[in-house]
Amino acid sequence: MPLASHLVFINGPASPVLGGAALHASVPMLLLRNLCCALLFLNLSGCYSLSPIDIDKSIRPAKDGATSYLVGVVGVWPDAKYSLHEQSLLLRQKGGGGSASARLRNNVHLRTPRDIRDGRRGIGTLFVMPLKPGQYELYNVLFKRSEGTTAWRREDFSIPLQLEPGKAYYIGDFRAACIDYDGHCSFIHSYNLKRDQALTTGKHPELPPLQQLELKHMEGAYPIMLDSEAENAAVYKTILSGQAK
Repeated sequence: MPLASHLVFINGPASPVLGGAALHASVPMLLLRNLCCALLFLNLSGCYSLSPIDIDKSIRPAKDGATSYLVGVVGVWPDAKYSLHEQSLLLRQKGGGGSASARLRNNVHLRTPRDIRDGRRGIGTLFVMPLKPGQYELYNVLFKRSEGTTAWRREDFSIPLQLEPGKAYYIGDFRAACIDYDGHCSFIHSYNLKRDQALTTGKHPELPPLQQLELKHMEGAYPIMLDSEAENAAVYKTILSGQAK
């Protein structure tokens, strides 16, 4: 901490020549030292303290019950010109069941883990969701600034996810990028199974091997969600990277 390098702390008894003045002068310095230590502690302990997932109790597996795993990465696109503090994927169980979300939070003291760092600005959080087997769907997204600006697609889309018991499904890499700070954002979707299998094995060795789940009906989420390999994604990539003239 730069401030601490310029502080001189006075310890020991006061000098009789100063008549105790040094003791009184040292009191605010001691308070300042304690404050600096507290801030350093918050800086170290506050980061990476948030979970990347939130799952309704109704769709969490019972202890020793049948379980499916949904695995992927959510984060910030490496070439993004702008990004917000939080970006989330929202999913729900079909038929009126519970919902869940996966997010990357990127504040100074409130962060989800940074499992991936790539490119100029790229960061990503690996999420592993234990869910009851069944039919689910990705249906919305959420982008948020600390100041409270939010944006989401007003009409829900539906990307189906059929989850069978005992299997771990990999749905890919979702990286957010924005054209401004007002929530005009998109997720760019791709797959990197080899990299994310290694990450998952390192953090969750109890999981079975990942099975890549091809996402259907992504066109219904356009342009909130873009297939990185699709022709129509090229124009958006140029805009989101700030390279459009």
